[in-house]
Amino acid sequence: MKTGKLRLSSRELGMTEALVLTERIGSEAGLERKQVLHLRLLAEELFGMLRGIAGEVEADYWLSAEGRRFELHMRAQVDLTDEMRRQLLAASSSGENAAARGVMGKLRVMIAETLFSRSAKQDLGLGLSLGMMDMASATGNSADSGQYLWTLNQYRDEVERLSKEDRRATEAWDELEKSIVANVADDVRVSILGSAVEIAVYKTF
Repeated sequence: MKTGKLRLSSRELGMTEALVLTERIGSEAGLERKQVLHLRLLAEELFGMLRGIAGEVEADYWLSAEGRRFELHMRAQVDLTDEMRRQLLAASSSGENAAARGVMGKLRVMIAETLFSRSAKQDLGLGLSLGMMDMASATGNSADSGQYLWTLNQYRDEVERLSKEDRRATEAWDELEKSIVANVADDVRVSILGSAVEIAVYKTF
């Protein structure tokens, strides 16, 4: 089952309705109250990606549910201005800016940097570029498709692999252990094609 799309904005337009929808779909699927709250929590974390972007950004939000398997999707056309880039990337290397703190904060920075540079090779303090694939090379296409994919699970595997030899990886692992999304979601996937960004959160109860 797939819901219709709700329109959200970085000014929080539509978010209340989206949270109500998320809880209703969870309840109709037979989830316990605590599980419904976990589903809502994942939606709130997803919407937080929009709140951290300067300026007016709109996105479509929808859910897919099959039994007790859920997918939360948010898709936006993000045309970043210089001011938006400045706010998103300010102090990203030192982590002094709230925009770059935590897994979701660094993910927001990574998206911004990828949109600006069309390259996933930046090092943003182990800034989630680990686990980012150029889909052209991933599919064997020699032409640059300009499409990139990041997954939480692949990032987690890379951080764990490097944590014994890289201090930044150890710090990144600590962030993962403290992250609500990393602890509750089964996976998070980010797809970037041109200025289109889609974030999907996966959870099975």
